[in-house]
Amino acid sequence: MPNLRFTLFRTWLGRPESLLVLVLLGMLTGVATGLVMTGFLLLLNGLLSLLNGDSLEDFESLSLPMRFALPLLGSLALIALYRWTPARVHNVGIAHVIDRLQRGRGRLAAGNVFFQLAAAVLALGSGHSVGKEGPAVHIGAGIANQLGQRTHRVPSQLRLLIGCGTAAAISAAFDTPLAGVLFAMEVVLMEYSLLGFTPIIAAAVTASATSRWLIGEHPSFIAIELQSAQISDWPLLVLTGLAVGLLAVAFHHLVRLMQRHGPARRATRLLLAGLLVGSMAMVVPEILGSGFDTVNQTLSDPQPWQTLALILIAKMIATACAVGLGIPAGVIGPILVIGACGGALMAALLPGASDMALYALLGMAGMMSAVLHAPLAALAAVLELSLSAQAMFPAMIVVLSANLVCQHGFRLPSLFRGILEAQGLSIQTHPVRTALAQRYLSELGTRQFGSCDPATEGDRIAALAKSPYRWVVLQLDNKAYLIARERFAACHQDWIQLEPEVRPPFAEAVQSLIGPYSRLHPLADDITLLEAVKSLQQEETAGFLLPLDDGNTGLVTRAQLVSVLTSEGDIQ
Repeated sequence: MPNLRFTLFRTWLGRPESLLVLVLLGMLTGVATGLVMTGFLLLLNGLLSLLNGDSLEDFESLSLPMRFALPLLGSLALIALYRWTPARVHNVGIAHVIDRLQRGRGRLAAGNVFFQLAAAVLALGSGHSVGKEGPAVHIGAGIANQLGQRTHRVPSQLRLLIGCGTAAAISAAFDTPLAGVLFAMEVVLMEYSLLGFTPIIAAAVTASATSRWLIGEHPSFIAIELQSAQISDWPLLVLTGLAVGLLAVAFHHLVRLMQRHGPARRATRLLLAGLLVGSMAMVVPEILGSGFDTVNQTLSDPQPWQTLALILIAKMIATACAVGLGIPAGVIGPILVIGACGGALMAALLPGASDMALYALLGMAGMMSAVLHAPLAALAAVLELSLSAQAMFPAMIVVLSANLVCQHGFRLPSLFRGILEAQGLSIQTHPVRTALAQRYLSELGTRQFGSCDPATEGDRIAALAKSPYRWVVLQLDNKAYLIARERFAACHQDWIQLEPEVRPPFAEAVQSLIGPYSRLHPLADDITLLEAVKSLQQEETAGFLLPLDDGNTGLVTRAQLVSVLTSEGDIQ
C-alpha cells in the first residue's frame, strides 16, 4: 500500500496538468530562498560593518597595510576551508549549476550549497573583487532543487525548479525580480519556456516580498534622475557599445589567461589571487569588494576621466584574477562596475555626450550583456535599477553594439560557458540536441508490463496471457526481450493445446517469438533522450529497461521514444 500511494503521488506530480504544483513549489522556493538570502546578506553586512562601519563597502578608508592584508587573509581562510572539507563539495557557483543541468540530471548536492555559503562569506568579507550573485544563484538553485528531489520531481521539472531558485536568489539579493526571471531563463536554463515562466515568476515575486518584509527595500544602487538621450547621442551610443564590447573581449581573454597559465595547485592559485588583489588595492582601493559604492559615486558625482580609467583597468585585472584563479564567488557585480566606469569614461571623452550617469548605466547593461550573453536580463536590470523607461532605447543600442563585438566579431562564448570549456566540459547549444539532452528516459518509463522467465510457473504464465498489459518482458540467459502480449497469449494458447507428452517447456516455445528487434537494453542508470537516440542508432534494440526513482524497473520501447520525438506522444 505505501508503494501504491507513492506511485499515485509521483504520477500525479509528473502530469503536465501539475503546473499548479510547480507554481506552489516555486512560491515555496521563493519564501525559503528569501529567508536564506536575507540571512546571508545580514551575515555579510555584519562582517563588512566590522571592517568599514556604516559604509559597508568603504574599503577606501582602510589603511595601506590593511588593504594589502585583507584579501591575503581571505585567501588563507579559503585555503583552510578547502583543506578541511571533502573534495566532492568544492564545485560551486553558476558554472557548476549550469554543468549539473547539462550532466547531472538536474540534481544539486546539499553539501556544495553549504560550502558555497561559507566560501562566499569569506571571499566577499575579505574584499576580493567578486560579487554575491554567483553564491546567491547556487544557494537559491540548491534550495529549489532539494525541494524538487523531496517531492520526487522528474529531471525536466528539477531543471525548472533550478530556474525558480535562480530567479528567487537574484530577486532577493538585488531587489530586481524581473531581472531575476530573465537571468534564470537566459543564463542558467538557456531557454525560454511557456511552462517555465509562471513558476519562475512566482518564485521571484515571493522571494522579493519575503526579503522586503524582513529587511525592507534594499536596492543595490541609488535612484538618480537621468537625462534623456537625444538623437545626437545615437552615434555616440553606438561607439559606447563598441567600446564596452571590446572591454568584454579583454575581460574574457584575461580570465582565460589566468585559467590557463595560473599555478596548478589550488592553494597557490588562491594565495596568488590574494597577493595580486592586495597589491593593487594599496594603489586603487576602489577595486576591493563588489564595488557598488564606486558605481553609486559614478552615477551621482561625475569623476575625472583619469580616475575612471585607473579604476576600470585595476578592477578588470583584479576581477579576472579572482575569477580565473578560482575565488569561489560571483562575477556580475564587478562586471557592472567595469561597465559603469567604461560608459562614464566614454561620456567624459566623447564630445557632445549628454549625461555621464546615463552613459554609466548603459555601460553596465552593455558589459553584462556582452560578457554573459544575456541581453534581456541586462535590459531588465537597467529598467529596474534606473526606474526609468527612458533609458531602455539607448540601452538597446549599447547592448546590441556590445553583443555584436563580443559574440559575432570575436565569436566568444559566454563567460560561464568559457569557464566550463576551460575545465574540459562542453555545453550543448544546438536547440534540438539541447532539448534531447534536457529530458531523461525515466520520464517515459512505464511499469505497465509483465515479466516472464524460465522459472515462471504455469498459473503465472496464464495470468500474463490474459493480462491487460501491452508488453511482456521475457528473461532468457541473462538477456531481456520485448514480446507483444497478444503474440505471447497466442503462443501460450498453442502451447497448452499440445499433448503433454510432446509439450516442450514454455520457455523454449516462446523463443519462437524473438525477432531481430526484440532485444531490450538494460541500463544501470538513467540516461538522456539524446544518449538513448545514439544508442538506438548503434544497436538493434527494441527499447530500454531502467531503474526508476521508486526502486522499480521501468520500460521504454523504441516505438514510444520515436512517438515522443515526432510529437505524437507526450512525456508524462
